[in-house]
Amino acid sequence: MKRTISVLAVATGVLGATLTGIGPASAAAPAVDCSTGGYTRALNSYVPTNVQRPAVDGRSYNIAGPVAYTYEVCLDIPDTSTFTIEARIRSADGSTRVFVDDRPGDKVFRYSPGANSFWQVYGTMTGPGSTYIYYTWNEKQIPA
Repeated sequence: MKRTISVLAVATGVLGATLTGIGPASAAAPAVDCSTGGYTRALNSYVPTNVQRPAVDGRSYNIAGPVAYTYEVCLDIPDTSTFTIEARIRSADGSTRVFVDDRPGDKVFRYSPGANSFWQVYGTMTGPGSTYIYYTWNEKQIPA
């Protein structure tokens, strides 16, 4: 679900910024292409909108062994939605930390649970009420 911006919209935005004497707040985010990242696992699923759901990575629980990995995820969702991801990580020493990514649209993110840890991944997809939205979770492990 690639992002495309019409030339007219860009020109209008630049002209408007020039006329008002301000610069653009930020450059357009580059398109995310999950097919080029060498991801080794893909999950096609759906979630109800506006409700936090566990196991959006397709796993009820994740347990790491003695070797630590970083997980890189490429998330493909409708461009008009935001899929807030929350990984709740419990380390071997008993400490707990939470990784959160709430950027809108398609995105790539990484999190490192560490060796001998346990974690669960939750997600909340924004959208019209009482609907389900499809997404694709692409994942690969990278040695930490």
